[in-house]
Amino acid sequence: MRRREFLGKSLAASMALTPLTAFAGNSTSRHLVARPQDRARYMAQMLDTLCTQIGPRCAGSAAYDRSAELIRQQMALAMPETELDWFGLRAWRLLEDPIFYCAGRSIECYPAFGSAWPEPNGARGILVHQEGANPFAIVDATSKAVSAQVNISTYGRAVTGVIDPASEDAHVPTICIGKQDAGALEAAVASQAPVRLHFKAEFIDDARTCNVVGTLPGQTDEEILVFAHADTQYNTPGANDNTATLIIVLMLAHAFSGTRPKRTMTFMGTGSEEYNLLGAKHYCERRRQEGTLHKIKFCASFDSLTYGPNLYVHTLDEQLRQIMGSIHEDLRLHNEFDPAYPIGFEYPGAVRSEVRPFADAGIRTIDLNSRGYDEEQLPLWHRPEDTPDTVPLDCVENSFLVFNEYLRRIQLL
Repeated sequence: MRRREFLGKSLAASMALTPLTAFAGNSTSRHLVARPQDRARYMAQMLDTLCTQIGPRCAGSAAYDRSAELIRQQMALAMPETELDWFGLRAWRLLEDPIFYCAGRSIECYPAFGSAWPEPNGARGILVHQEGANPFAIVDATSKAVSAQVNISTYGRAVTGVIDPASEDAHVPTICIGKQDAGALEAAVASQAPVRLHFKAEFIDDARTCNVVGTLPGQTDEEILVFAHADTQYNTPGANDNTATLIIVLMLAHAFSGTRPKRTMTFMGTGSEEYNLLGAKHYCERRRQEGTLHKIKFCASFDSLTYGPNLYVHTLDEQLRQIMGSIHEDLRLHNEFDPAYPIGFEYPGAVRSEVRPFADAGIRTIDLNSRGYDEEQLPLWHRPEDTPDTVPLDCVENSFLVFNEYLRRIQLL
């Protein structure tokens, strides 16, 4: 599918929905996102600030802390209550770029975030096949002891991965190569050619990071929670994963600013999504301990809404699925919505989703992603090339219109 520059359409007569009541005398930031050109300008400015000026913002880094404060400042324009919700983690930092030689050839690679690192002399030996998520291992030619393992990118060139510190492989250095280099590794396995891997990293045991939270009080303490992750992998500015989508969440907050909706609305940029979903897990547990988790009636998580105009909707809630379908029909946007896609999706079987802890708590959840520009967008995933100029504005505008309407409709449930 070819990209389209999309000029936004307004929903005729606001679908006759009950208007939200404005706070008398309060200033608002709605003018920042009032028109399609305003939204495009806001998106460009925020992408430049977060992706170009700051750059990669991985969990536990100073760059992430700086971006979190800037995001909080934007939330403060729209909402009277904002906070940085801090939590601890064992952060990881790459100290030297990786070197991976296979049969005398240098192979592009990235260590997995959280990976152990090789001994000072590096991991040396031969390549063998192994079972599991990492199809290759570097082993000693004599003892066959594993000194490192190799993953292959799903979409294209080498990307970062993530190592769960609780996994069996947490102590094994792990890298990821591009799928175009898989043939070279297969040849090395067949010929038993020598391979060598070297990189340095470190763990920071007492690191901290945060969620960025803003709250718009409603007429009741029943709550709608909307979030997108604010962190990136260490090697990418993450324009599509997930900065543009986070900015859409900020745009939605601006659209509701100065109003007093029926239900309280909480907008959040989660920290450490890329590293084991720690931010969402922390916030859910924090609200549980505070005794306020039950106030959250609806939860929506957005991730990578600019991979294409076609929304992938994951929910077990049939009513929420129908609302999404009706919005698609009413807005008549240039995208597709397949109501059959989510059928059979079960959170216990989901690979990775920030809504999982909220769904497990009985909250009505919906999880959104996108596809459509697969050949153009997906190879950018966890790559340095995921820069602001690659963000398709039609996806931004579509997502803003759809979810602005979605939030209005669930206020009426």
